Amino acid sequence: MRKLIAPALAALLLTACGGSSSSSSGGGGSSPARGTEGGGSVTIAQGVDPTTMDPENQRETTTVNVLQHFYDPLLERDATDPRKFNPKLATSWKRVNDTTTRFELRTGVKFSDGKPFTAADVKYTVDYLLGRLPHSKPEILSYQFGTLGKVKVVDDHTVEFHTTGPDPLLLDRLTALYIIPKGAEPKSLASTPVGTGPYKLVKWDRNNQVVMRAKPDYYGGKPAIGQVTFKTMPDASARLAALESGDVDLITNLPADNTEDVKASGRARVASVPSARIASIWFNTLDSAPLKKPEVRQALNYAVDVDTIIKQVMSGYGQRVATIVAPYFADYDPSIKPFPYDPNKAKQLLAQAGYPHGFPMTLMVPEGRYEFADEVSQAIQSYLGKVGVKMKLQTVDFGVFAKATQTRKIPDGFYGAWGESFFNPIDELEVAVVSGTKGFSWFSNPEIDKLTAQAAGQLDAAEQKSTVSQIQQKMLQDPPFLFLFAYKDLYGISNRLDWKPRSDESIEMYGARLQDTG
Repeated sequence: MRKLIAPALAALLLTACGGSSSSSSGGGGSSPARGTEGGGSVTIAQGVDPTTMDPENQRETTTVNVLQHFYDPLLERDATDPRKFNPKLATSWKRVNDTTTRFELRTGVKFSDGKPFTAADVKYTVDYLLGRLPHSKPEILSYQFGTLGKVKVVDDHTVEFHTTGPDPLLLDRLTALYIIPKGAEPKSLASTPVGTGPYKLVKWDRNNQVVMRAKPDYYGGKPAIGQVTFKTMPDASARLAALESGDVDLITNLPADNTEDVKASGRARVASVPSARIASIWFNTLDSAPLKKPEVRQALNYAVDVDTIIKQVMSGYGQRVATIVAPYFADYDPSIKPFPYDPNKAKQLLAQAGYPHGFPMTLMVPEGRYEFADEVSQAIQSYLGKVGVKMKLQTVDFGVFAKATQTRKIPDGFYGAWGESFFNPIDELEVAVVSGTKGFSWFSNPEIDKLTAQAAGQLDAAEQKSTVSQIQQKMLQDPPFLFLFAYKDLYGISNRLDWKPRSDESIEMYGARLQDTG
Protein backbone atom coordinates (compact mmCIF):
# COMPACT_ATOMS: atom_id res chain seq x y z
CA MET A 1 0.00 0.00 0.00
CA ARG A 2 1.33 3.43 -0.88
CA LYS A 3 1.96 6.17 1.62
CA LEU A 4 -1.08 8.21 2.54
CA ILE A 5 0.57 11.58 1.99
CA ALA A 6 2.08 13.02 -1.15
CA PRO A 7 5.81 12.24 -1.34
CA ALA A 8 6.59 15.84 -2.33
CA LEU A 9 5.36 17.09 1.02
CA ALA A 10 8.71 16.40 2.62
CA ALA A 11 10.41 18.72 0.15
CA LEU A 12 8.08 21.53 1.12
CA LEU A 13 8.55 21.11 4.86
CA LEU A 14 11.89 22.89 5.08
CA THR A 15 11.28 24.03 8.62
CA ALA A 16 10.24 22.03 11.67
CA CYS A 17 6.51 21.54 12.04
CA GLY A 18 4.92 22.63 15.29
CA GLY A 19 1.95 20.92 16.93
CA SER A 20 1.08 17.28 16.65
CA SER A 21 -1.41 15.07 14.94
CA SER A 22 -2.93 11.78 15.87
CA SER A 23 -5.04 9.20 14.10
CA SER A 24 -7.14 6.31 15.15
CA SER A 25 -9.01 3.61 13.37
CA GLY A 26 -12.75 3.93 13.44
CA GLY A 27 -15.74 1.86 12.54
CA GLY A 28 -15.14 -1.18 14.65
CA GLY A 29 -17.30 -4.25 14.28
CA SER A 30 -18.23 -6.27 11.25
CA SER A 31 -20.18 -5.00 8.27
CA PRO A 32 -23.82 -6.03 7.79
CA ALA A 33 -24.75 -9.16 5.92
CA ARG A 34 -24.58 -8.59 2.19
CA GLY A 35 -27.38 -10.86 1.10
CA THR A 36 -30.15 -9.96 -1.30
CA GLU A 37 -33.08 -9.99 1.14
CA GLY A 38 -34.83 -6.65 1.11
CA GLY A 39 -32.73 -5.40 -1.81
CA GLY A 40 -29.28 -6.14 -0.37
CA SER A 41 -27.12 -3.88 1.75
CA VAL A 42 -24.53 -1.17 1.23
CA THR A 43 -21.93 0.19 3.65
CA ILE A 44 -20.49 3.70 3.39
CA ALA A 45 -17.41 4.87 5.30
CA GLN A 46 -17.13 8.54 6.27
CA GLY A 47 -14.46 10.13 8.39
CA VAL A 48 -16.79 11.46 11.09
CA ASP A 49 -19.95 10.47 12.93
CA PRO A 50 -23.22 12.41 12.62
CA THR A 51 -23.46 15.04 15.33
CA THR A 52 -27.23 14.59 15.79
CA MET A 53 -30.38 13.13 14.25
CA ASP A 54 -32.13 16.51 14.44
CA PRO A 55 -31.93 18.02 10.92
CA GLU A 56 -32.39 21.60 12.16
CA ASN A 57 -29.68 21.37 14.82
CA GLN A 58 -26.64 20.74 12.63
CA ARG A 59 -24.67 22.25 9.78
CA GLU A 60 -22.32 19.51 8.60
CA THR A 61 -22.45 17.82 5.19
CA THR A 62 -21.45 14.51 6.74
CA THR A 63 -24.45 14.66 9.06
CA VAL A 64 -26.77 15.64 6.20
CA ASN A 65 -25.55 12.65 4.20
CA VAL A 66 -27.11 10.43 6.86
CA LEU A 67 -30.19 12.51 7.65
CA GLN A 68 -31.34 12.92 4.05
CA HIS A 69 -32.24 9.23 4.10
CA PHE A 70 -34.70 9.87 6.94
CA TYR A 71 -36.06 13.27 5.89
CA ASP A 72 -37.20 15.06 2.75
CA PRO A 73 -37.08 18.77 1.81
CA LEU A 74 -39.74 20.55 -0.24
CA LEU A 75 -37.52 20.45 -3.32
CA GLU A 76 -34.09 19.12 -4.22
CA ARG A 77 -31.24 20.17 -6.45
CA ASP A 78 -30.87 18.19 -9.66
CA ALA A 79 -27.99 15.70 -9.53
CA THR A 80 -26.59 16.62 -12.94
CA ASP A 81 -27.52 20.31 -13.26
CA PRO A 82 -27.10 22.16 -9.93
CA ARG A 83 -29.00 25.17 -11.33
CA LYS A 84 -32.18 23.11 -11.63
CA PHE A 85 -34.61 22.17 -8.84
CA ASN A 86 -36.80 19.07 -8.76
CA PRO A 87 -40.00 18.40 -6.77
CA LYS A 88 -39.80 16.49 -3.51
CA LEU A 89 -42.45 17.18 -0.83
CA ALA A 90 -43.59 20.10 -2.97
CA THR A 91 -44.97 19.23 -6.39
CA SER A 92 -44.82 22.77 -7.80
CA TRP A 93 -44.03 26.35 -6.81
CA LYS A 94 -44.30 29.85 -8.17
CA ARG A 95 -43.13 33.31 -7.17
CA VAL A 96 -46.24 35.36 -6.38
CA ASN A 97 -44.22 38.56 -5.96
CA ASP A 98 -40.69 39.56 -4.97
CA THR A 99 -41.20 38.41 -1.37
CA THR A 100 -43.81 35.62 -1.64
CA THR A 101 -43.47 32.10 -3.05
CA ARG A 102 -46.30 29.58 -3.02
CA PHE A 103 -45.78 25.80 -2.85
CA GLU A 104 -48.26 23.05 -3.67
CA LEU A 105 -47.54 20.01 -1.48
CA ARG A 106 -47.60 16.32 -2.22
CA THR A 107 -50.58 14.32 -0.93
CA GLY A 108 -50.59 10.83 0.55
CA VAL A 109 -47.21 11.21 2.28
CA LYS A 110 -46.61 9.85 5.79
CA PHE A 111 -43.93 10.30 8.40
CA SER A 112 -42.14 7.25 9.74
CA ASP A 113 -44.47 7.29 12.78
CA GLY A 114 -47.49 6.98 10.47
CA LYS A 115 -48.76 10.56 10.73
CA PRO A 116 -49.79 12.26 7.46
CA PHE A 117 -47.70 15.11 6.07
CA THR A 118 -49.50 18.47 5.69
CA ALA A 119 -48.76 22.17 5.37
CA ALA A 120 -48.94 22.45 9.18
CA ASP A 121 -45.74 20.40 9.38
CA VAL A 122 -43.95 22.84 7.07
CA LYS A 123 -44.96 25.81 9.21
CA TYR A 124 -44.00 23.97 12.41
CA THR A 125 -40.59 23.09 10.94
CA VAL A 126 -39.86 26.74 10.20
CA ASP A 127 -41.14 27.92 13.59
CA TYR A 128 -39.03 25.22 15.29
CA LEU A 129 -35.97 26.18 13.23
CA LEU A 130 -36.25 29.91 13.90
CA GLY A 131 -37.12 29.64 17.61
CA ARG A 132 -40.69 30.92 17.21
CA LEU A 133 -42.28 28.22 19.36
CA PRO A 134 -42.96 28.82 23.07
CA HIS A 135 -39.83 28.40 25.22
CA SER A 136 -37.63 27.77 22.18
CA LYS A 137 -34.58 29.37 20.61
CA PRO A 138 -33.24 29.34 17.04
CA GLU A 139 -31.63 26.06 16.01
CA ILE A 140 -28.13 25.84 14.53
CA LEU A 141 -29.33 25.67 10.92
CA SER A 142 -31.28 28.92 11.30
CA TYR A 143 -28.26 30.91 10.13
CA GLN A 144 -29.17 29.99 6.53
CA PHE A 145 -32.74 31.26 6.83
CA GLY A 146 -32.39 34.82 8.04
CA THR A 147 -34.64 36.17 5.26
CA LEU A 148 -37.70 34.16 6.29
CA GLY A 149 -40.50 36.38 7.56
CA LYS A 150 -43.45 34.05 7.98
CA VAL A 151 -44.92 30.84 6.63
CA LYS A 152 -48.62 30.94 5.85
CA VAL A 153 -50.74 27.80 5.68
CA VAL A 154 -53.21 28.33 2.83
CA ASP A 155 -54.76 24.87 3.15
CA ASP A 156 -53.59 21.35 4.06
CA HIS A 157 -51.51 21.08 0.91
CA THR A 158 -50.62 24.67 0.06
CA VAL A 159 -48.15 26.88 1.86
CA GLU A 160 -46.61 30.31 1.26
CA PHE A 161 -43.14 31.49 2.25
CA HIS A 162 -42.89 35.22 2.89
CA THR A 163 -39.41 36.74 3.03
CA THR A 164 -38.35 40.02 4.60
CA GLY A 165 -37.08 41.18 1.20
CA PRO A 166 -36.26 39.76 -2.24
CA ASP A 167 -34.19 36.59 -1.78
CA PRO A 168 -32.63 35.08 -4.91
CA LEU A 169 -31.47 32.08 -2.86
CA LEU A 170 -34.82 31.07 -1.34
CA LEU A 171 -35.16 27.88 -3.40
CA ASP A 172 -31.52 27.01 -2.69
CA ARG A 173 -32.13 27.43 1.02
CA LEU A 174 -35.22 25.23 0.97
CA THR A 175 -33.24 22.29 -0.43
CA ALA A 176 -31.56 22.25 3.01
CA LEU A 177 -34.79 22.46 5.02
CA TYR A 178 -35.77 18.93 6.07
CA ILE A 179 -39.38 18.73 7.24
CA ILE A 180 -40.15 17.41 10.73
CA PRO A 181 -43.65 16.55 12.04
CA LYS A 182 -45.71 19.07 13.96
CA GLY A 183 -45.14 18.65 17.69
CA ALA A 184 -41.68 17.06 17.40
CA GLU A 185 -39.45 17.81 20.38
CA PRO A 186 -35.69 18.57 20.33
CA LYS A 187 -34.72 15.94 22.87
CA SER A 188 -36.44 13.17 20.95
CA LEU A 189 -35.27 14.31 17.51
CA ALA A 190 -31.65 14.37 18.66
CA SER A 191 -31.54 10.58 18.73
CA THR A 192 -34.67 9.40 16.90
CA PRO A 193 -35.40 10.79 13.42
CA VAL A 194 -39.06 11.03 12.39
CA GLY A 195 -39.26 12.01 8.74
CA THR A 196 -40.87 11.28 5.40
CA GLY A 197 -37.66 9.97 3.81
CA PRO A 198 -37.07 6.59 2.14
CA TYR A 199 -35.35 4.94 5.13
CA LYS A 200 -36.01 4.39 8.81
CA LEU A 201 -33.39 4.21 11.56
CA VAL A 202 -32.53 0.75 12.86
CA LYS A 203 -29.75 1.75 15.26
CA TRP A 204 -27.14 4.40 15.89
CA ASP A 205 -23.99 3.21 17.63
CA ARG A 206 -22.33 6.54 18.29
CA ASN A 207 -18.87 6.93 16.78
CA ASN A 208 -19.30 3.56 15.11
CA GLN A 209 -22.20 3.23 12.70
CA VAL A 210 -25.72 4.24 11.69
CA VAL A 211 -27.87 1.45 10.28
CA MET A 212 -31.07 2.16 8.36
CA ARG A 213 -33.67 0.05 6.55
CA ALA A 214 -35.76 0.90 3.49
CA LYS A 215 -39.43 1.84 3.86
CA PRO A 216 -41.55 -0.44 1.68
CA ASP A 217 -44.29 2.20 1.50
CA TYR A 218 -42.16 5.24 0.62
CA TYR A 219 -44.21 7.57 -1.60
CA GLY A 220 -41.49 7.66 -4.28
CA GLY A 221 -41.30 3.88 -4.44
CA LYS A 222 -39.39 1.38 -2.32
CA PRO A 223 -35.60 1.93 -2.43
CA ALA A 224 -33.66 -0.58 -4.50
CA ILE A 225 -31.16 -1.03 -1.66
CA GLY A 226 -32.78 -2.54 1.42
CA GLN A 227 -30.23 -1.65 4.10
CA VAL A 228 -27.70 1.18 4.30
CA THR A 229 -24.97 1.52 6.92
CA PHE A 230 -22.83 4.61 7.47
CA LYS A 231 -19.65 3.61 9.30
CA THR A 232 -17.48 6.14 11.10
CA MET A 233 -13.83 5.61 10.15
CA PRO A 234 -11.60 8.64 10.86
CA ASP A 235 -8.42 6.98 9.60
CA ALA A 236 -7.94 7.15 5.82
CA SER A 237 -5.88 3.95 5.73
CA ALA A 238 -8.64 2.07 7.56
CA ARG A 239 -11.23 3.27 5.03
CA LEU A 240 -8.99 2.24 2.16
CA ALA A 241 -8.34 -1.21 3.59
CA ALA A 242 -12.05 -1.75 4.19
CA LEU A 243 -12.83 -0.88 0.57
CA GLU A 244 -10.11 -3.11 -0.81
CA SER A 245 -11.24 -6.04 1.34
CA GLY A 246 -14.89 -5.58 0.33
CA ASP A 247 -16.07 -4.66 3.84
CA VAL A 248 -17.40 -1.31 2.63
CA ASP A 249 -18.79 -0.18 -0.70
CA LEU A 250 -18.02 3.53 -0.71
CA ILE A 251 -15.35 5.67 0.93
CA THR A 252 -15.02 9.43 1.00
CA ASN A 253 -11.83 11.52 0.95
CA LEU A 254 -9.81 8.90 -0.91
CA PRO A 255 -6.13 9.92 -0.69
CA ALA A 256 -4.82 10.84 -4.13
CA ASP A 257 -1.74 8.65 -3.65
CA ASN A 258 -3.97 5.60 -3.29
CA THR A 259 -6.01 5.78 -6.48
CA GLU A 260 -3.86 3.12 -8.16
CA ASP A 261 -4.22 0.84 -5.12
CA VAL A 262 -8.00 0.99 -5.46
CA LYS A 263 -7.88 0.21 -9.16
CA ALA A 264 -5.44 -2.67 -8.60
CA SER A 265 -7.67 -4.24 -5.95
CA GLY A 266 -10.09 -5.50 -8.59
CA ARG A 267 -12.96 -4.79 -6.20
CA ALA A 268 -13.43 -1.07 -6.65
CA ARG A 269 -13.02 1.96 -8.88
CA VAL A 270 -12.11 5.62 -8.41
CA ALA A 271 -14.40 8.55 -9.19
CA SER A 272 -13.48 12.23 -9.13
CA VAL A 273 -15.76 15.27 -9.35
CA PRO A 274 -15.15 19.04 -9.06
CA SER A 275 -16.26 20.01 -5.60
CA ALA A 276 -18.40 22.84 -4.31
CA ARG A 277 -16.17 22.85 -1.21
CA ILE A 278 -13.77 25.77 -0.95
CA ALA A 279 -10.80 25.42 1.42
CA SER A 280 -9.34 28.43 3.24
CA ILE A 281 -7.50 29.33 6.40
CA TRP A 282 -10.11 31.22 8.43
CA PHE A 283 -8.60 34.14 10.31
CA ASN A 284 -9.80 35.21 13.74
CA THR A 285 -9.65 38.91 12.93
CA LEU A 286 -11.75 39.81 15.97
CA ASP A 287 -9.52 38.45 18.75
CA SER A 288 -6.01 37.93 17.35
CA ALA A 289 -4.04 41.19 17.60
CA PRO A 290 -1.80 40.65 14.53
CA LEU A 291 -4.67 39.35 12.41
CA LYS A 292 -6.76 42.46 13.09
CA LYS A 293 -4.53 44.24 10.58
CA PRO A 294 -5.41 43.79 6.87
CA GLU A 295 -1.73 44.16 5.93
CA VAL A 296 -0.87 41.10 7.99
CA ARG A 297 -3.58 39.01 6.34
CA GLN A 298 -2.45 40.17 2.92
CA ALA A 299 1.09 39.19 3.86
CA LEU A 300 0.06 35.68 4.81
CA ASN A 301 -1.66 35.28 1.44
CA TYR A 302 1.49 36.43 -0.38
CA ALA A 303 3.64 34.12 1.74
CA VAL A 304 2.10 30.81 0.63
CA ASP A 305 2.69 29.16 -2.76
CA VAL A 306 -0.78 27.66 -3.19
CA ASP A 307 -0.17 26.48 -6.75
CA THR A 308 2.81 24.38 -5.67
CA ILE A 309 0.83 22.93 -2.75
CA ILE A 310 -1.95 21.86 -5.14
CA LYS A 311 0.55 20.30 -7.54
CA GLN A 312 2.94 18.61 -5.13
CA VAL A 313 0.96 17.97 -1.95
CA MET A 314 -2.44 17.30 -3.49
CA SER A 315 -1.29 15.61 -6.72
CA GLY A 316 -3.32 18.17 -8.63
CA TYR A 317 -6.64 17.34 -6.94
CA GLY A 318 -7.55 20.95 -6.30
CA GLN A 319 -8.30 24.12 -8.28
CA ARG A 320 -6.90 27.49 -7.26
CA VAL A 321 -9.47 30.17 -6.40
CA ALA A 322 -8.82 33.88 -6.07
CA THR A 323 -11.29 34.25 -3.20
CA ILE A 324 -14.21 31.90 -2.50
CA VAL A 325 -15.70 31.62 -6.00
CA ALA A 326 -14.88 28.60 -8.16
CA PRO A 327 -15.17 28.91 -11.97
CA TYR A 328 -18.34 26.77 -11.98
CA PHE A 329 -20.15 28.95 -9.41
CA ALA A 330 -22.66 31.67 -10.11
CA ASP A 331 -21.03 35.13 -10.07
CA TYR A 332 -17.59 33.85 -11.13
CA ASP A 333 -15.47 36.68 -12.53
CA PRO A 334 -12.28 35.60 -14.36
CA SER A 335 -10.82 39.09 -13.98
CA ILE A 336 -10.43 38.50 -10.23
CA LYS A 337 -6.91 37.08 -9.86
CA PRO A 338 -5.44 35.26 -6.83
CA PHE A 339 -2.56 36.53 -4.72
CA PRO A 340 0.76 35.67 -6.40
CA TYR A 341 3.45 33.92 -4.38
CA ASP A 342 5.71 36.75 -3.24
CA PRO A 343 7.51 36.16 0.09
CA ASN A 344 9.42 39.46 -0.21
CA LYS A 345 6.14 41.35 -0.49
CA ALA A 346 4.90 39.39 2.54
CA LYS A 347 7.91 40.47 4.59
CA GLN A 348 7.46 44.11 3.55
CA LEU A 349 3.81 44.09 4.60
CA LEU A 350 4.61 42.43 7.93
CA ALA A 351 7.24 45.09 8.62
CA GLN A 352 4.79 47.88 7.70
CA ALA A 353 2.24 46.37 10.12
CA GLY A 354 4.78 46.38 12.95
CA TYR A 355 5.82 42.72 12.78
CA PRO A 356 9.23 42.73 11.04
CA HIS A 357 10.18 39.49 12.77
CA GLY A 358 6.80 37.83 12.41
CA PHE A 359 4.65 36.58 15.26
CA PRO A 360 3.38 33.31 16.75
CA MET A 361 -0.08 31.96 15.91
CA THR A 362 -2.09 28.77 16.43
CA LEU A 363 -4.07 27.03 13.70
CA MET A 364 -6.76 24.48 14.57
CA VAL A 365 -6.97 21.59 12.07
CA PRO A 366 -9.89 19.10 12.14
CA GLU A 367 -8.91 15.46 11.78
CA GLY A 368 -10.69 12.96 9.54
CA ARG A 369 -12.97 15.45 7.79
CA TYR A 370 -11.15 17.31 5.01
CA GLU A 371 -8.80 15.50 2.66
CA PHE A 372 -5.23 16.89 2.72
CA ALA A 373 -6.02 19.11 5.72
CA ASP A 374 -2.98 17.94 7.70
CA GLU A 375 -0.59 17.95 4.75
CA VAL A 376 -1.73 21.33 3.42
CA SER A 377 -1.57 22.87 6.89
CA GLN A 378 1.96 21.55 7.37
CA ALA A 379 3.02 23.02 4.03
CA ILE A 380 1.46 26.38 4.95
CA GLN A 381 3.25 26.21 8.29
CA SER A 382 6.53 25.82 6.41
CA TYR A 383 5.90 28.70 4.05
CA LEU A 384 4.85 31.05 6.86
CA GLY A 385 7.94 30.09 8.82
CA LYS A 386 10.07 31.51 5.99
CA VAL A 387 8.62 34.98 6.59
CA GLY A 388 8.90 34.75 10.37
CA VAL A 389 5.40 33.61 11.30
CA LYS A 390 5.67 30.72 13.74
CA MET A 391 2.47 28.75 13.33
CA LYS A 392 1.60 25.96 15.73
CA LEU A 393 -0.77 23.27 14.47
CA GLN A 394 -3.50 22.15 16.87
CA THR A 395 -4.95 18.94 15.41
CA VAL A 396 -8.31 18.01 16.93
CA ASP A 397 -11.08 15.49 16.44
CA PHE A 398 -13.83 16.81 14.16
CA GLY A 399 -16.36 16.69 16.99
CA VAL A 400 -14.11 18.97 19.02
CA PHE A 401 -13.66 21.22 15.99
CA ALA A 402 -17.42 21.43 15.37
CA LYS A 403 -18.10 22.32 19.00
CA ALA A 404 -15.31 24.90 19.07
CA THR A 405 -16.60 26.68 15.98
CA GLN A 406 -20.22 26.48 17.08
CA THR A 407 -19.41 27.92 20.51
CA ARG A 408 -16.97 30.39 18.92
CA LYS A 409 -13.97 29.28 20.95
CA ILE A 410 -11.22 29.17 18.35
CA PRO A 411 -7.51 30.12 18.34
CA ASP A 412 -5.95 32.52 15.80
CA GLY A 413 -7.46 30.58 12.95
CA PHE A 414 -8.52 27.21 11.61
CA TYR A 415 -8.41 25.14 8.46
CA GLY A 416 -11.94 25.12 7.09
CA ALA A 417 -13.54 24.02 3.85
CA TRP A 418 -16.96 25.51 3.19
CA GLY A 419 -19.32 23.27 1.21
CA GLU A 420 -21.12 25.76 -1.03
CA SER A 421 -24.02 23.52 -1.99
CA PHE A 422 -25.88 26.55 -3.40
CA PHE A 423 -23.11 27.05 -5.98
CA ASN A 424 -23.41 30.75 -5.19
CA PRO A 425 -20.94 32.69 -2.99
CA ILE A 426 -23.65 34.78 -1.32
CA ASP A 427 -24.32 31.93 1.12
CA GLU A 428 -20.74 31.86 2.43
CA LEU A 429 -20.55 35.64 2.41
CA GLU A 430 -23.64 35.85 4.62
CA VAL A 431 -22.48 33.17 7.03
CA ALA A 432 -18.70 33.47 7.14
CA VAL A 433 -17.83 37.01 6.06
CA VAL A 434 -20.61 39.41 7.11
CA SER A 435 -20.12 40.90 10.58
CA GLY A 436 -21.81 39.02 13.37
CA THR A 437 -21.52 36.04 15.67
CA LYS A 438 -24.44 33.85 14.58
CA GLY A 439 -22.54 32.01 11.88
CA PHE A 440 -18.89 31.32 11.13
CA SER A 441 -17.70 34.92 10.79
CA TRP A 442 -14.66 36.14 12.68
CA PHE A 443 -14.41 39.19 10.45
CA SER A 444 -16.01 42.63 10.07
CA ASN A 445 -15.98 45.08 7.19
CA PRO A 446 -19.00 47.43 6.98
CA GLU A 447 -18.52 48.03 3.24
CA ILE A 448 -18.55 44.30 2.51
CA ASP A 449 -21.57 43.91 4.80
CA LYS A 450 -23.44 46.54 2.80
CA LEU A 451 -22.54 45.06 -0.59
CA THR A 452 -23.42 41.54 0.54
CA ALA A 453 -26.85 42.70 1.68
CA GLN A 454 -27.26 44.36 -1.70
CA ALA A 455 -26.27 41.21 -3.63
CA ALA A 456 -28.52 39.04 -1.46
CA GLY A 457 -31.54 41.06 -2.57
CA GLN A 458 -30.77 41.22 -6.28
CA LEU A 459 -33.01 38.94 -8.33
CA ASP A 460 -31.29 40.05 -11.56
CA ALA A 461 -28.30 37.73 -12.17
CA ALA A 462 -26.15 40.33 -13.97
CA GLU A 463 -26.60 42.89 -11.20
CA GLN A 464 -25.77 40.30 -8.57
CA LYS A 465 -22.59 39.26 -10.39
CA SER A 466 -21.38 42.86 -10.60
CA THR A 467 -21.92 43.36 -6.87
CA VAL A 468 -20.15 40.11 -5.96
CA SER A 469 -17.17 41.18 -8.10
CA GLN A 470 -16.95 44.38 -6.06
CA ILE A 471 -17.04 42.32 -2.87
CA GLN A 472 -14.20 40.10 -4.07
CA GLN A 473 -12.01 43.10 -4.91
CA LYS A 474 -12.53 44.42 -1.39
CA MET A 475 -11.79 40.98 0.08
CA LEU A 476 -8.40 41.01 -1.64
CA GLN A 477 -7.63 44.29 0.16
CA ASP A 478 -9.08 43.12 3.48
CA PRO A 479 -8.88 39.29 3.43
CA PRO A 480 -11.07 37.31 5.84
CA PHE A 481 -9.13 34.18 4.85
CA LEU A 482 -5.92 32.82 3.47
CA PHE A 483 -7.47 31.85 0.14
CA LEU A 484 -6.63 28.34 -1.07
CA PHE A 485 -8.53 26.11 -3.51
CA ALA A 486 -11.67 24.29 -4.53
CA TYR A 487 -11.39 20.58 -3.86
CA LYS A 488 -11.64 17.86 -6.44
CA ASP A 489 -13.43 15.14 -4.50
CA LEU A 490 -12.14 11.58 -4.75
CA TYR A 491 -14.26 8.54 -3.93
CA GLY A 492 -13.52 4.86 -3.86
CA ILE A 493 -16.57 2.89 -5.03
CA SER A 494 -17.17 -0.85 -4.97
CA ASN A 495 -17.75 -2.45 -8.36
CA ARG A 496 -21.03 -3.83 -7.01
CA LEU A 497 -22.46 -0.36 -6.39
CA ASP A 498 -24.01 1.74 -9.16
CA TRP A 499 -23.66 5.28 -7.78
CA LYS A 500 -22.27 8.55 -9.12
CA PRO A 501 -20.72 11.32 -6.99
CA ARG A 502 -22.06 14.88 -6.98
CA SER A 503 -20.25 18.19 -6.71
CA ASP A 504 -22.25 19.10 -3.60
CA GLU A 505 -20.86 16.01 -1.77
CA SER A 506 -24.31 14.55 -1.26
CA ILE A 507 -24.21 10.80 -0.64
CA GLU A 508 -27.70 9.50 -1.22
CA MET A 509 -28.48 5.82 -1.69
CA TYR A 510 -32.13 6.17 -2.70
CA GLY A 511 -31.17 6.47 -6.37
CA ALA A 512 -28.37 3.91 -6.19
CA ARG A 513 -28.46 0.28 -7.33
CA LEU A 514 -26.54 -2.91 -6.74
CA GLN A 515 -25.24 -4.71 -9.79
CA ASP A 516 -23.99 -8.19 -10.56
CA THR A 517 -20.21 -8.05 -10.85
CA GLY A 518 -19.98 -11.63 -12.02
